Amino acid sequence: MTRHDKDGTARRGPTRRAVLAGGAGGVAAGGLAAADGVRATPASAYRSPAPPLRFFTDAEAAAVEAMAERVFPADASGPGARDAGVMHYIDGRLAGGWGRGERLYLRGPFTEPGHGGHGYQLPLTPREVYRRALRTLAAHCRASYRGRTFDKLAAAKQDAVLTALEGGEIDLGLADGEAGFTSASFFAMFLANVHEGLFSDPMHGGNRGMVGWKWVAFPGDPSAYGEPYAEHIGKWHLPYHVVPKGVR
Repeated sequence: MTRHDKDGTARRGPTRRAVLAGGAGGVAAGGLAAADGVRATPASAYRSPAPPLRFFTDAEAAAVEAMAERVFPADASGPGARDAGVMHYIDGRLAGGWGRGERLYLRGPFTEPGHGGHGYQLPLTPREVYRRALRTLAAHCRASYRGRTFDKLAAAKQDAVLTALEGGEIDLGLADGEAGFTSASFFAMFLANVHEGLFSDPMHGGNRGMVGWKWVAFPGDPSAYGEPYAEHIGKWHLPYHVVPKGVR
């Protein structure tokens, strides 16, 4: 992929933003290049004692963290989803009101839609969807890869699993018809949660070290997190024109 700076200089290589915009297909496309001119901060700078899990089991947490890291991996330009605390953000969301479905209509009747456009049609809360989907995904990986779970697979195999998940090819046992809640629907939910975990206010548990904000040069309120504005934006400035439409 070729992109151009304002001065017309051509630069090659996919970026992590392409992955965020394109789903698992971007993950499977290959390496993720660093944006030129970005000064990388060591991933170790963002590591801090992990908060206790509030919803996930240890096995579920390992799978979700590995999945998120394949969507937004650490590379030469900076830390990835693991260091940004994306898994812990999702864990907190599932433990809270969203996970319990406090704003969802869950009294039925629920029928399998014959075509798309009906929105969420499950008698399950998001936390129940995650629990069932992760259990089925773990069984799928063990059956397909000699007893290994997702987090134990090589990166190429993880990409293959995510691509199949996005394509609706893995039966999660949540819906029968093509218009129901397929693995593609779960992947879309998961990808949205990864976006949230990367770009949320750090007070919600994600975007640790302002990884996401720095990646898109969003200043937020860095002084609230003990980092001077000039230092924050100066290290990580990326020209506006290279930021994808989805995160402008």
